[in-house]
Amino acid sequence: MNVPFSIARRYLFSKGNRNVINIISGIAALGVGIGTLAMIIVLSAFNGLETLVADLYTAVDPDIRVAPIKGKVFSIDSLDVISVLDWNEIESGAPILEETAFVQFDDQQNIVTLRGIPANYIPYLKLDDFVVEGDLLLNYHGVESTIVGFGIADNLNLFIRDETERIKVFAAKRDGLKSMNPDNKFETRYIMPAGIVALNPEFDYKYLYTSFEFAEDILNYSNQASYLDLTLKDGVKDADVKARLQAHFGDGFTVKTRIELNDVIFKTNATEKWVTFFILSFIMVVATFNMVGSLTMLIIEKRKDISLLRSIGSSVSDIQRIFLFEGILITVLGAISGLAIGVTIILLQQYLGFFPLEGGIVEFYPVELEVGDVLAVCSVSLGIGIIASSIPVAFLLKESRLQAIST
Repeated sequence: MNVPFSIARRYLFSKGNRNVINIISGIAALGVGIGTLAMIIVLSAFNGLETLVADLYTAVDPDIRVAPIKGKVFSIDSLDVISVLDWNEIESGAPILEETAFVQFDDQQNIVTLRGIPANYIPYLKLDDFVVEGDLLLNYHGVESTIVGFGIADNLNLFIRDETERIKVFAAKRDGLKSMNPDNKFETRYIMPAGIVALNPEFDYKYLYTSFEFAEDILNYSNQASYLDLTLKDGVKDADVKARLQAHFGDGFTVKTRIELNDVIFKTNATEKWVTFFILSFIMVVATFNMVGSLTMLIIEKRKDISLLRSIGSSVSDIQRIFLFEGILITVLGAISGLAIGVTIILLQQYLGFFPLEGGIVEFYPVELEVGDVLAVCSVSLGIGIIASSIPVAFLLKESRLQAIST
């Protein structure tokens, strides 16, 4: 049996008359518990927000996107894109043609990003849950149609009806600058609005989805694309496919994964998460000052016990370990309590939802528990507790001072 640990446990859980010390020890444990509870909840909230943002901002993004470094477009045939789509790792893929355009509906006008996409790739955009009106169609009864962002539709005062007036689309001709006639500077086409989608502000006020053929026609391109979007099969690692694609397309192309396409969003969230974590860790350092006071009072009260232990041969290190274990027990008790309560709250919120998000895009505030966060919180809590426990032990239980404490 570890004698110092056994004595420390007896000091902590004994039912003696040291009420003040018990209260201070309880306050110290409570401080550790509250700090642990706050850290695990805050980290899980950041995880939930990251997942929510990822779902909203990457829903239409592919697993991997290939784009030329120079120029707006590349030739689909010259780079053997069709053979890439037959790779075993690829679930589906599509060439995308994108350009800035100008649209008009009745008397309302708006600048948009026209994105031409093959109709068979629409299901891989995962927009079904974000449809506000209409359907995800790029061809409506043989008529070219479009999927409109909610912000664009709002600016145009556009609603989906059975006989909706078509949208007039203007695209600048590449050789239009040579003409003095303004009518020759733009290609003009009409397209039927088929669906309105509300995803996120960046998407809603920017994108107008059309068929790839419509984009080719109005932009005067033939068998060319702005980039290649690829969806991978389940279980395939994007890093492996990225390396293979980079070798296939060469140095003239960038190959980015879904995360890399939105790296600013994810890096910002990660930075905020860990900055907040360090701030809460500092707050816990302040909270553990009660630990120093509790152990100091306990050492002073147990002077007779220390004197007795020294008389029967206990070493200085044995005495120090008793009170160090006392501080560790207080820390562990507080950390486990706070962690247990925090994990319970997070799991209830994650799977049942009891804290609503008023006016939000989701019904309940998003949280997500991660094992790495639990380990980080435990490490910080225990580390701070051990350091706080070491301070009174190191200063009050030096061999030169034990004699004074024992008398």
